[in-house]
Amino acid sequence: MTLEQILTIEAIVKYGSFKSAADALHKSQPSVSMAVKKLEEEYQVTLFSRDEYRPTLTEDGRLFFEKAKFLIKEFRELELMAKQINSGQEVEMRISIDAISPVSLILNFLKRFFNQHPQTRLQLSFEVLNGTIERLLDGEVDFAITPIQEGEWEVESIPLTSTKLIPVMRNDLSLEKKITDKILKNYTQIILADSSRRLKKKSTGILEGGKSITLSEISFKKEMILQGLGWGGLPFEMIKDELAKNILIPIKTSLIKEREMKIYLVHNPKIAMGPVAKELWEKMSVDLMKAKVSKGF
Repeated sequence: MTLEQILTIEAIVKYGSFKSAADALHKSQPSVSMAVKKLEEEYQVTLFSRDEYRPTLTEDGRLFFEKAKFLIKEFRELELMAKQINSGQEVEMRISIDAISPVSLILNFLKRFFNQHPQTRLQLSFEVLNGTIERLLDGEVDFAITPIQEGEWEVESIPLTSTKLIPVMRNDLSLEKKITDKILKNYTQIILADSSRRLKKKSTGILEGGKSITLSEISFKKEMILQGLGWGGLPFEMIKDELAKNILIPIKTSLIKEREMKIYLVHNPKIAMGPVAKELWEKMSVDLMKAKVSKGF
């Protein structure tokens, strides 16, 4: 069995006759007929019924072709990949996003961008704090979207947008009119764990001396706060509806308060960018700044 024989069967099914398949494949009709005949003889199976004017798949032929479709699909994808590699276009783009980023804003841009580049597969991962930059430095991703301090790492970065990190608790969790740091220590702080494996783990906005629970998923953190199991900082975009409905209330004490954090697109300058990566680098900051203004983030 050869790939050429399988593609010949596909052409016959698609174009409805041996002659039309031969024309499409730029082959002679006898060579197309012979390719099918050899395959049938090799496996002692009849793939096409020749009783009618147009060849039709037998039951065995239908089962065979249904399975062959998977092989044809894999071949076409491999062929496309080879062409992309030859042209210098990236087959895959890997991006790590910090969990506190305005995700919907970023995903909307990525959806539009990669719809224009269907030949490049997008692979996303979501990390926390130093876990995002670590994936970039270790070569596991092509870009990181994360807050960074200037000069902290040997990387290239451009500003994308910003996010507000707001400490909140459920409206009915505290009966106190004014929440102080002393009062807040009586409640459990829900903390998101740094997902780095090698770099020193970072922590921000922690109230020293208080009770705490550490989680690895920001969605679980939000759910625990909504269930009244504690308090903690969450990005404004994630909780704007709950704040508007007064389900969650912001916390402001001398030590715990709202913070605005700049979000950057970060690249490792030691690794050259391909054409799709360069276009993303040039467009993403401009598009996100426009979207932020229009949506009021």
